[in-house]
Amino acid sequence: MGAQRSTVMARAAAVRRIDALFQAMETDFLLREQFITGPSQILMDYLAGPSVPEEQAALTDRLIYSVFANPKLLHWFQEYVHRHTDEVPTGGQFLADFCEATVSNGAQDVVATLLEGCTAESGIYGLTDDLLHYFVNLHVAQTICDDRAAEQGGEPVADQEDVGIQARAGTTPFVTSITWTTYVHVQQEADEQAFSTRFVPPYAAVTLNGLARYAVELQARDVFRLG
Repeated sequence: MGAQRSTVMARAAAVRRIDALFQAMETDFLLREQFITGPSQILMDYLAGPSVPEEQAALTDRLIYSVFANPKLLHWFQEYVHRHTDEVPTGGQFLADFCEATVSNGAQDVVATLLEGCTAESGIYGLTDDLLHYFVNLHVAQTICDDRAAEQGGEPVADQEDVGIQARAGTTPFVTSITWTTYVHVQQEADEQAFSTRFVPPYAAVTLNGLARYAVELQARDVFRLG
């Protein structure tokens, strides 16, 4: 019981730190650009994790970019999160589902990066389950805000900073109390958005969409090819 409590507390802390990072990046252009151009190291810094060796960080970043440059895979991920809001999948289940989606969506760049990670001595630094929990929590919180806004005739929710996710009996606990500031954001054209603000709040979407645009630029420069 003590070990389970420690795991829940550690995850709650990690998810809150990730959310704090995305909130900070909304208004801090330099921090946002540092994340977009080196996401794995910035995440580790905010999660107080160990320093990632340069080669590992480069491979992990390439994996992130190859995913973000694939619109079909990003769409799959958003649908996947939406389907699993009642219970967060285990890391093993998500990995199996992700591999199947990678193949079915023809994500050759993702496969190439994974193969290089398998053959490189440094390997790919593991992306933790905390990120999956974060996105599921964030999507649930955004859905609650949308529902409240609809109930009030489309008006912004006055107490949206109080929106939080409570633990649910019998399922993987949603332990995050997610908060965000008033929605005053720079909006992108709909056809440029990889992540809709119906999936995540605008403060997170601005960084995720910036990351997707950068990933597409890298793909155009043919940086994901094997070798």
